[in-house]
Amino acid sequence: MTLLATVFDLDETLVDSAATWQQVIGAVAARHDYRWTSTDWTAIRGTSTANWSAYLAERCHGLTPERAASECVDGMVDAIARGTFGLLPGAAELVALAAELGPVGLVSASPRRYVRAAASASGLRRHVEAIVTGDDVTNGKPAPDPYLLAARKLGLDPVNVLAIEDSASGIRSAHAAGMTVLAIPNATTARNADVLKLAACTASDARVAAKEICQLWVNVYALSR
Repeated sequence: MTLLATVFDLDETLVDSAATWQQVIGAVAARHDYRWTSTDWTAIRGTSTANWSAYLAERCHGLTPERAASECVDGMVDAIARGTFGLLPGAAELVALAAELGPVGLVSASPRRYVRAAASASGLRRHVEAIVTGDDVTNGKPAPDPYLLAARKLGLDPVNVLAIEDSASGIRSAHAAGMTVLAIPNATTARNADVLKLAACTASDARVAAKEICQLWVNVYALSR
């Protein structure tokens, strides 16, 4: 087994978007007479667009999942244009390092329009050779489909790809696809020991992940000799 490429989750792995997503979804819910809470956020965090848009629509009178997703993406794209959030510390350097080692992909559960806007505004797009979004697969994370599609787009076997993820659903997805997983766990994932066991290693942030990615490449290469 040899690592030949790296694929990244976007939200909370590379971009500091969680608070903005929560604010935007809360504003959409409020416009439709529903009070969005931290419990709601926990219920949808890290899930596919189909999942969270249906969840929101069920709680908002007269709102369809399609319209819920569209209104939220409108809000997020506007937030990107206003510079409301950006890359997490060390994320730019981590992606640049990965690009030196091999092809880079993005695998996000979020809608395509948002993912492309965030990748372009953050400067990540120039390093990325393949993008998979929540609009590209029927079965999103934690199913393996998004990561399997990313491997196909890169022309590689999943066992030759390193996935970097923060969420439980993302870690499960990449692991089920047969990829090596480096976890940068969010606060919820960090408490889930069963999920973290699926990762080859963990890092507290992107800066530490940069050190881990180099070590993974060395270790996997050594084992393949």
